[in-house]
Amino acid sequence: MRRDGALTLSDLCRPSLTIVCEPCGRFGYYQVAWLMKQYGDAKLTELLQVLADCLKTRVAGVRDGCKAVYAGLDFRKS
Repeated sequence: MRRDGALTLSDLCRPSLTIVCEPCGRFGYYQVAWLMKQYGDAKLTELLQVLADCLKTRVAGVRDGCKAVYAGLDFRKS
């Protein structure tokens, strides 16, 4: 699969992944191995929309969109 320069799950160094959204109080903690089984080597930008499970992720405006982000990411050096 072409990555188009996007970071994917296989680029992560840590065994877990955390997402947070301060405005709505959303917090999610996921094991990367489980995510790989479920979604393959998914692009992190696309996966965030799935994991956040927020209708606002589809909103184009920055002010009105979802505020979910990954917390504490570490990546492999290429």
